[in-house]
Amino acid sequence: MPERAKIPRRNAGNNLEGAQLMTYVPPEPLAWNFCPICGRQLEIRHDGESDRPHCAPCRRFYYRNPVPATCGFVRRGDGSLLLVQRGVEPCKGYWSLPGGFMELGETPGECIVRELREETGLDVSRVRLLGAQTKPSPINGAILVLGFVAEEWTGDLRSGSDVMNARFFAREERPDLAFTVHKDLLAIYDQEYA
Repeated sequence: MPERAKIPRRNAGNNLEGAQLMTYVPPEPLAWNFCPICGRQLEIRHDGESDRPHCAPCRRFYYRNPVPATCGFVRRGDGSLLLVQRGVEPCKGYWSLPGGFMELGETPGECIVRELREETGLDVSRVRLLGAQTKPSPINGAILVLGFVAEEWTGDLRSGSDVMNARFFAREERPDLAFTVHKDLLAIYDQEYA
């Protein structure tokens, strides 16, 4: 059974005064036990490099690879950076960079353009890869996040899907970010745009 974690709710910034605590129970860690194609129980077999879950009828090995995601760095002319307040778990109510998981058939660049449109209403026409970070994830096993700088964008900022609030922050006003991987990419961004 996953460990229950008390996650404070907050409306803005780092202010936890009067925060309401709720219990978030993360799902069981990702494990390949049954074949998602035929439903049979998987056996451990050697794939030529190591032992992995395998479905003999489907002739398929299953791997624990990181799940790809993107996040975006959108800045205004005054240097302020766009952050979003999460409207879904995990870390509902916390601030993060806008972004999300890649869909099959899209490139990382297409993913961040889609996510920015969905979460903030902004249309991004040109992005540049800033960096990549990977971290363990209790939900997905591991996550690989590609950070992109939005070099050209237009539109009126609004809170879209999965977001409670979206706003620009000056560097000294930024709240703590929900995810370590976002903090790591933000450090790269801050070095480049100091």
